[in-house]
Amino acid sequence: MYKRITVYSLVISTLFLTACVSGYKKSYKPVNGATPERVAALRLAPAPNIPLVERGPLGDAAALVDAYAKRGYVMVGHSWFNSARDESEVAAIKQGQAVSADLVYVVNPRSTGSVTTSVPLTTPTTSTTYSTGTATAYGSRGPVTAYGSGTSTTYGTSTTYIPVTVNRSDFGAVYFVKQRFGLGAYFRDLTDSERQQQQSNRGAVVRLIVDSTPAFNADILVGDLLLEVDGVAVSNAEGTDELLRQRRGNTVVMSLVRGGQRIQKSVQLNP
Repeated sequence: MYKRITVYSLVISTLFLTACVSGYKKSYKPVNGATPERVAALRLAPAPNIPLVERGPLGDAAALVDAYAKRGYVMVGHSWFNSARDESEVAAIKQGQAVSADLVYVVNPRSTGSVTTSVPLTTPTTSTTYSTGTATAYGSRGPVTAYGSGTSTTYGTSTTYIPVTVNRSDFGAVYFVKQRFGLGAYFRDLTDSERQQQQSNRGAVVRLIVDSTPAFNADILVGDLLLEVDGVAVSNAEGTDELLRQRRGNTVVMSLVRGGQRIQKSVQLNP
């Protein structure tokens, strides 16, 4: 026997099934090299039970990452997806817990318009036919008339297409870990004009200083040109990071150019 399925029960069942899948979890992508082991090694303190949550627009993604880097946070992964559901930020927080994030930046949802489509709804149908009849039989005692009736049922289905308008939005979240910095400065390579001005291809320019780090406390400034670390010439930004990594926990002498003048800074690096 067929069970009638209503539009209401169909919609409720669909919502229940789709609610089990988190867009934040499904679309999560770690930063290249951000393995659990690597994240555990760079973090300042153990992960909290519930990460700090901040909200806002995406805007310039690079500027957003730099703003958090200045506060001592490094990005370990992100989630970006488009959905027709009202995605709860609770799912973003749970994903943050899963990747041991210290902070989750939840991007304000952005509407991407609506789409109208049709959803087929198939319901059972039945058709019953009733019939009656008589028959006369002749025998030695004369004619006899018999009466009879019967029913015949045919089963089938009927499909109706229901128009549905779906509102879609972009959702996103960025996951950060609070890092322990040896120096607390980010470097970039020299531009061509800077190489011309210095008459050298060597060196690295400070592009960002992390608050409350050895670089911050030593008054190293954005725009300073680093030439040497402990008398060792700096080739580029990548080479600078390696030199400083080798000297973590030690006091280093950094030779810098600021405003055309060469200066030196003695900095105690964190271990």
